Amino acid sequence: MNRKMLRQATAAGVAIGVVYALSPLTVWFAVGIVPLVVLAARNLDPDERRFVTRLLIVAIALRVVVVAGLFALTDHSVVPFGSFFGDEDYFIRRGLWLRNLALGIPIQGLDLESAFQAFNASSHLYLLALIQLLVGPAPYGLHLVGILFYVLAAVVLYRLVRTTLGRTPALLGLTTLLFVPSLFAWSVSALKEPLFVLVSALSFVLAVRLVRAPSLGIRVLTLGAVLALAAVLETIRQGGAALSLFGVIAGLLIGFLATRPRLMLSALVAASVLAGALLGRPEIQLRTYTAIQAAARQHWGHVVVSPGYAYQLLDDRFYPDLNEISDLKLGETARFLARAAISYVTVPLPWKAQSRAALVYLPEQITWYILAVLVPIGLPSAFRRDPMVAGLLLGHALVIAAAVAFFGGNVGTLVRHRSLALPYLVWLSAIGACHVLSSLRGGEPARPAASAAHPALIQ
Repeated sequence: MNRKMLRQATAAGVAIGVVYALSPLTVWFAVGIVPLVVLAARNLDPDERRFVTRLLIVAIALRVVVVAGLFALTDHSVVPFGSFFGDEDYFIRRGLWLRNLALGIPIQGLDLESAFQAFNASSHLYLLALIQLLVGPAPYGLHLVGILFYVLAAVVLYRLVRTTLGRTPALLGLTTLLFVPSLFAWSVSALKEPLFVLVSALSFVLAVRLVRAPSLGIRVLTLGAVLALAAVLETIRQGGAALSLFGVIAGLLIGFLATRPRLMLSALVAASVLAGALLGRPEIQLRTYTAIQAAARQHWGHVVVSPGYAYQLLDDRFYPDLNEISDLKLGETARFLARAAISYVTVPLPWKAQSRAALVYLPEQITWYILAVLVPIGLPSAFRRDPMVAGLLLGHALVIAAAVAFFGGNVGTLVRHRSLALPYLVWLSAIGACHVLSSLRGGEPARPAASAAHPALIQ
């Protein structure tokens, strides 16, 4: 080794040592993110490889700059560390309290109680504690962990979609996932959303592998992995297992029926007859009515009790008195359900902006409208390209939408939870955009770039 190379190696080692001393997670973030970018562009055409590499570098760099800006703009003489969201500050503190307990460092009694309280309980807290147990307190480095989780989730979905639904929709979807403002904001946070999206993406990929596994043994192992990830999701967010499993079941069923039109028609007729027969039984009617009332009461709490801006789904007579929901009639129930489905797509209405934050959010809301319109346009083409993947995307999005639409009432909460469906909807919207652009040019929609027989997680 010549002297020049030795000096360069020495300088690099010293620089890495200094950075590690200041922020160990920054070094570990680089160790993880660089191979991720390389793997994301592996086996792509030269032009596509350059585009994906530059896209990821820009997306990651912008996120790191935002985190660095948070550090630079925080007055550390007033607060120990800065945060983007109120819940995020609480998550980081609880992680530090759990870390201190593991190391035997005394904490205040109130902090001890808060560390283990049921509110916002999540295995994500213990992950934050474990990371800080290994590298020391890292309130800003934890943001880099969130970035790594989110970018990995986006890359996993991109690689799957590229081999099944086509190269151009995959690139459009990846770009959308990386730069939609609300997703960008959650991806730089220390909240549980990045981890939840990552585990959900891995579960989605395994669901595709479950269908296409070459042997029964591999299918059994894959099914076990899907169930294990569902259990992990439940520890991250209450109800996560149900969202994952119902999404997989609904998606596989949709994909199976999509390739069998006659069976689909028969299934729809049979489902209608079965639903009519079940709803004709008094005990089923009572359970259904009770479930709808419970959803209406939760919505009422978001509107009347919770702070922030709200939107109404019930008739006006119900809001002054919660007990009135016990007298919910058939017509009122139908209007409640219809308004919930419509509001999931339309709220917040641009002409009803109630704050500066709502005005700032307006461009993304317009983007959301465009994505929502493109989904039904892209569905037929998606089902022609790969029925099972299209069915899983639609199934996951519908399950998440149903879990949010009928229980919400707070605009901010709706926007936050609606973003959980975007990782699945963007690919269908991207195919719709390709179809629209191709129609305007008078050409045929592009075909998939690769065979859908055995899509790989990272190939």
